[in-house]
Amino acid sequence: MKTILLCMGLLNAFCVSAQTTRKVVDNEDLNIREKYYVLKTDKQIKQGKYQAFSLFGDHLICEGYYKNNLKDSLWTFYSLREKQIETGLYKDGEKTGIWKGVNADGTLNVEYDFTNNTLMYFQPSTRDTGKFRVINGADTTKVYVDRPPIYLDGVERFWAVMITGMRYPISARTNAVQGKVIVAFTINERGESSDYHIKHSIGADCDQEALKAIKRAGGYWLPAILNGKQVAVEYQVPISFTMGN
Repeated sequence: MKTILLCMGLLNAFCVSAQTTRKVVDNEDLNIREKYYVLKTDKQIKQGKYQAFSLFGDHLICEGYYKNNLKDSLWTFYSLREKQIETGLYKDGEKTGIWKGVNADGTLNVEYDFTNNTLMYFQPSTRDTGKFRVINGADTTKVYVDRPPIYLDGVERFWAVMITGMRYPISARTNAVQGKVIVAFTINERGESSDYHIKHSIGADCDQEALKAIKRAGGYWLPAILNGKQVAVEYQVPISFTMGN
């Protein structure tokens, strides 16, 4: 019986491989190298295993599967040190079931059930335990919230996506410009992000690079909660540029 099952598995693998061809594509906008399979009959349709690596250092960033050009089955995301930082299932291109975001030290940061839209667990990072600027129309108030906004992919994934695609601007290197850019944006009552802007500038194209990095993170957010209600807040992210980067 085991022999029959093994033969069937090998036959299925052979059939898939006979229908697909492998591609390697460098995406310089995201600083990644993609390795995946496409149908031989239509090379625009991804089918089968997918992997993405950093162009600098060739670190594995993520791996998963595509089915008829849509993300499917188990997907795993890694930090630049190739430690697992997020994992979960896709079905028909949408996240399904329970996804887990993990901190750099391996502890759980966030666990969310996308099937039932339920937050299972959340442990805020130190930087998210301070005061937030709550936005109410034209008014803003800086207060401690009951719960900060939550990036459902996990805080480590947020930083990994930003850092992977970032480049130190040539103009900044040429003029030895260093410092910290602070990017701010709004996360509204529905968890939608908008109004990306520079809160603290160092110039020399670093501001624009930081803005692009933050916008690239994308992902899903849960809104902040204050007095039991979902509220809009300003979220700030510091990005350091040093000549050692």
